[in-house]
Amino acid sequence: MERMKVDVARTRALWTANKPGETAAPAYVPDPPALWGVALALVVALVLQTSLAPWLQVRGARVSFVTLIVAWYALRTGSLHGVTFGLIAGSCEDALAGSTGVAWTFATALVGVACGRLARTWLADTRVTLVPGAALVTLVRDCAFLVLMHAQGLALPLPVVHFHAMLWQSVLDALVALIVLQIFPQLGAARAHRR
Repeated sequence: MERMKVDVARTRALWTANKPGETAAPAYVPDPPALWGVALALVVALVLQTSLAPWLQVRGARVSFVTLIVAWYALRTGSLHGVTFGLIAGSCEDALAGSTGVAWTFATALVGVACGRLARTWLADTRVTLVPGAALVTLVRDCAFLVLMHAQGLALPLPVVHFHAMLWQSVLDALVALIVLQIFPQLGAARAHRR
């Protein structure tokens, strides 16, 4: 409750600090998440994705916790931090997979860039766009993964089955995003406005 009062006071101060005749709202900049929290979230996502996700399969699709963490971080920090975090998270996935070359590294970095472009916009703050965005980002990441695997000469067998699993994975990721935003609504909302 105290944090909310501080945020309201800060927002009012920014509105009154506008120049006379200026009607635009102050610049919207969310507080970036703490680095230790992001690192911990990535470790938890990697552990869940490698240990728990295989048991939560639906029609060959697994929840991609790493995609959701990278998208959330990029939405809060911007493209540069998003691509950096995406490269780190994707390289961890490639190291755990062992047979994907650098496909997850660059596909996850693409997620960081794409979601980072939406940072500091109203799209990064509404549940109506975040949940379908999770599905779209998952599809984009998986398509980039397939292109990168093909470019490395590491083609996947049964591409139709893989495409079917991609569609199910996007639905699962959107469902997980909805559940997490219902339980922790502060993850989908910015905590501060400042100039």
